[in-house]
Amino acid sequence: MTAADFKTLPRHNAGLSCRSRAPVHAAKNHGTPRVLLAGKLTALAAPGGGEVQMMALARELASLGIEATLWRPWEQRLADADCLHLFGSEREHLPVVETARRLGVRVVLSPIAWFDLASCWREPWPLLPRLMACGKFALRAAMPTLPSWRRKLYHAVDRLLPNSQIEAEQLTRYFGIKPRRIRVVPNGADPSFAAADPALFREKVGCGNFVLYAGRIEPRKNQLGFLRAMRGQETPIVVLGDPVPGHEKYYFACKCAAGPNVRFAEALPHADPLLASAYAACGCLVLSSWYETPGLVALEAAMSGVPLVLPTVGSGREYFGDLASYVSPDKPGQIRQAVLRAMTAGRSPQLAALVQSHFSWRTAALATRGAYDEIL
Repeated sequence: MTAADFKTLPRHNAGLSCRSRAPVHAAKNHGTPRVLLAGKLTALAAPGGGEVQMMALARELASLGIEATLWRPWEQRLADADCLHLFGSEREHLPVVETARRLGVRVVLSPIAWFDLASCWREPWPLLPRLMACGKFALRAAMPTLPSWRRKLYHAVDRLLPNSQIEAEQLTRYFGIKPRRIRVVPNGADPSFAAADPALFREKVGCGNFVLYAGRIEPRKNQLGFLRAMRGQETPIVVLGDPVPGHEKYYFACKCAAGPNVRFAEALPHADPLLASAYAACGCLVLSSWYETPGLVALEAAMSGVPLVLPTVGSGREYFGDLASYVSPDKPGQIRQAVLRAMTAGRSPQLAALVQSHFSWRTAALATRGAYDEIL
């Protein structure tokens, strides 16, 4: 599947015609559907792509005539909503979903998840928990009906909205989810990232044409492996992001591994013009993470055709095809060579056109509204 195929939302949406939809669920006392969107309670302690996705969709859905708001559970009655849209595969979502179902409120979930054995092994846990996680994954791969809170959550909601076809296939393979209950909704980015002033960020960091590594600083993002791979190179590097609470030691290890050509910059609010300026100023964007699905910063940078270096694991290739470079996060030589090639490649008009055409938040909101229509 190529990125352009998102226009047709492939077979996991097949069969979702008007005849196969769930029974009609009338809007409660108002003319337009009322949708509440929510993530985990601690989401804003270290906001990432899931939180950006939630807030951007809320804005775009409102522009499509849907009464979409971020849920404030201490102020807004869940029973007054037509649909609850949850983000992330979180255990804490399960009792919320069960309550919503008792109240007659439909529920959709953007799982934002990835499942493979290597990812289980590379979780930043002690040896015994990692071995147990790998054993559970192997058992689930052999027995998709194996009970778990995650399987219960996925089967309790009305629709699952993964960000890619490959993520959708994992839901079916490992949790027995019927394809008719899945609708692929691509991730998006704001078209404003296509045109920004590079001078703002260059002035902030004191250099231009640098390698940009953007994202929350944590083991999954593999900033440490990237910095070790780039040792001895004189190319300027900017690591943009804050450590996730609990991973301060990892952040310290990254700073120790950084050479004199590396600058660390604090995370920027998503609407800050400096963030768009960082993409405009860099020579390439790198995410040599253990996996990405596909990484919102990759979509944001690609809006202006920035050369991308992404991990082989995840949905990056499904989005960008051959218009990005892909590396194994555990191969430093491969990472280094891919970065150096990307720095000489220059901007790609084809990449910019692809992302602007198929991966705006408007496109994502239209697909999301389609999922709501199927269950309301």
